[in-house]
Amino acid sequence: MSRLSVPFGLVAELAAEFGAVECFWRESDRSFTGFVAEVWFSEGGQVGEFAVKWSRVVGYHIRVRCPESGPGRFAVSVPVVVPVGEVRLSGGVRGGRVRCGLVS
Repeated sequence: MSRLSVPFGLVAELAAEFGAVECFWRESDRSFTGFVAEVWFSEGGQVGEFAVKWSRVVGYHIRVRCPESGPGRFAVSVPVVVPVGEVRLSGGVRGGRVRCGLVS
């Protein structure tokens, strides 16, 4: 199965449809694209279905995490590409988060 790069905007749009409480992109050393969409859910209802769907789309295992803190109870990271010119990290901080708005 080949890995597919998907645009952040597509993931954010579908995250809203699945009931995500927040979605933003950030740099990632582990992602084959260099960036991930971090999608947060308050309840477990559709988070599993969301992760399975994106695993099939990108050809890469997407796991559900339960971090100790964050805007929701569950988090999913999907490898994405971001639009050219959208990367504006201040101070050269690698791994910083870039908020792209609430998706409720």
